[in-house]
Amino acid sequence: MKTQRLLPAAIALATASLVSSVQAVELEEIVVTAQKRAQDMQDVPIAVTAMSAEMIKEAGISNMKGIAVRTPGFSMGTFNPTQPQLYIRGIGSNGDGAGGGEQSVAMFVDGVYMNRSAATGTELYDLESIEVLRGPQGTLWGKNAIAGAINVTTKRPSDTLEGALEIGAGNVGQRTYRGMVTGPLTESLNGKVSFNKKKQDGYLKSVIDADIETGDIDSESFRTQFLFTPSDSVEMLLTADYGIDDRSGTSGLPALGVGWVGGVLQATPNLPKADFYEHFLEEEGLTEMKSKGLSLQVDWDNDWGTLTSLTAYRKSDATFENITFGVGPTVFPDLFINNYADESSKMFSQELRLSGEADSLQWQTGLYYNQEEVSRIEGAQFIPMATPGHPSDDFADQKNETTSVAAFGQGTYSITEDFDITLGVRLTREEKDFSNVSQLGAGLLISEAYDIEAKETWTAPTYKLVANYHVTDSTMVYASVASGFKSGGFDGTPGTAVGARTPFDEESAVNVELGFKSMLLENRLRLNGAIFNTSYEDLQVLQAFDDGSPIPPLITKNAGKATTRGIELEATLAVSDNLRLNATYAYLDTEYTELEGDLESSEGNKLRNAPRNAYGFSASYEKPLDSGAIINARAEYIAKDEAHQDIQNREVAAIPSYRVSNLRLAYTTADEKWEVAAWANNIFDEEYYVHNYFTVPFGAFNIPALPRTYGVNATYQF
Repeated sequence: MKTQRLLPAAIALATASLVSSVQAVELEEIVVTAQKRAQDMQDVPIAVTAMSAEMIKEAGISNMKGIAVRTPGFSMGTFNPTQPQLYIRGIGSNGDGAGGGEQSVAMFVDGVYMNRSAATGTELYDLESIEVLRGPQGTLWGKNAIAGAINVTTKRPSDTLEGALEIGAGNVGQRTYRGMVTGPLTESLNGKVSFNKKKQDGYLKSVIDADIETGDIDSESFRTQFLFTPSDSVEMLLTADYGIDDRSGTSGLPALGVGWVGGVLQATPNLPKADFYEHFLEEEGLTEMKSKGLSLQVDWDNDWGTLTSLTAYRKSDATFENITFGVGPTVFPDLFINNYADESSKMFSQELRLSGEADSLQWQTGLYYNQEEVSRIEGAQFIPMATPGHPSDDFADQKNETTSVAAFGQGTYSITEDFDITLGVRLTREEKDFSNVSQLGAGLLISEAYDIEAKETWTAPTYKLVANYHVTDSTMVYASVASGFKSGGFDGTPGTAVGARTPFDEESAVNVELGFKSMLLENRLRLNGAIFNTSYEDLQVLQAFDDGSPIPPLITKNAGKATTRGIELEATLAVSDNLRLNATYAYLDTEYTELEGDLESSEGNKLRNAPRNAYGFSASYEKPLDSGAIINARAEYIAKDEAHQDIQNREVAAIPSYRVSNLRLAYTTADEKWEVAAWANNIFDEEYYVHNYFTVPFGAFNIPALPRTYGVNATYQF
């Protein structure tokens, strides 16, 4: 769409016209904890994207998709909210069974690992910062962070009484309610309570039944925190959170319509016409998520270092019913296919970390323990196959217990004032105790009944070696070699007993990276970049494989070798006191370099969720008024090339390229107590997908992203 080129052109024109009259302004320092200690981002030899609380608010970031589109090299697909698929540099996870399902991109909230993929699909709120670490993070973060790590930090309780309440409304029935209150409870104890509630109507309509809508949201979350400081050397943070999220099921637009005619699944040519935001469902399905957690972090400073203990417990439940085709005589006579899952998980984790410094050495070492129990029933219901006394469900009842133990250490030694060497190592041992019992109903998804038990252990060392050198006071270059590890597992719904008891292997990665961090133009331009090459062994790939079942089940196999290489750039320019410009760019060149067996025909193909080019521009302008009030305007342009969704690189299973533009205009009163913001996302009404998948024999199912949305938010704070 030609009009979509206007926004980046306008940003470039603004730069050209204003840069000649630049005042003596500087960009502020960004503090990150990417190495589990507070550092200036420009001194951290890692490719990291940092988002401050102010940027999170202005960009309207409230979920993982908002993070992904603004991070170079980060893409995601959303089959349904319980199964977000996070990919950094073309590496991620699609698996969701009880004996697997760990994300290759590990997410941490206040240092606590989010153990199931559903936890990464919930709404985010009351945040201090977001950091996205790209590439294997196998030393300090560990726990399967083979592609990268997302470090989310919430705002801590304050020793000053403060509060805020935000109410928002928009089209598509969007309503948001957020708030928090924090302050001192005693001289040494501060507390905070925060909440977030969001509602949205369905934006995807059925051409069969006007009452059937999907794409709705009804979620609410609460968080309570207590910060206790009994002495100058001890600090304790207790956090409790609870969240629920109810939505309709996932809708799809089949590229191939089928019907059950005379006991045979065959093409149905007389489908009604469906537009981009329409589907053929006659039942909505559902998605439900519940989560709660409790964590305690204790930091004890003393003469020989800082001892940190982080103890956490999390429990989550996730249920979905995705109606592939609606039941009823209108389009597909007597056809009803429901893919469903019901999962419950519990996790306990304990991390002990000791850090300090001596002369030219900064060091930290620690132990990590994680114990997780998952129960999951997953399967499909086929109504045409049901007969009296003969159920139509094919499902697998899975149970898994994972025990993960690791020891790690990392040190940075300053050889000179400008030259540092960092060495990190980690040894991880992970054991899975798995059982799976199938029910053979229709016999389409699961071809034989089985009742199996299996156990497997994976052990791997990972390492990190970095050399960084400050060329000048404002420019640092680095070279690094880092390895990553993700344990193996068991498939959740294989068609046979052999497939159920056979584990897939662990995957490993080695990343070689050259990067730079620089502050130029008298600290008005922050320019960071990285060139990388990552080699993967035994990459875990979820794909439909023929095992004799009428409908080939989704099975994880190890894909031999794969390579991803590319370039990432991030820039921020302070044009004046009032105008900030940001730009990001990522180039990815990915390939399955060595495949065997059923996968061999896809050798040489591109990795999934790896667009060749992805870039974004944004401009933020702040105008003080004579009254003391402030007007802030933000414009944003995001572009991504085509991204394949399967190993075969079929066009029917790809997310086509898209271009999206967003705007926000805010007014803040002189006393800074009130802010009113008007916003519009996808202003040119680009039609694009958040996910696309291909299922044999039904064809492709596309899940459209939101159309143009707009609204107003009002915030009061004291």
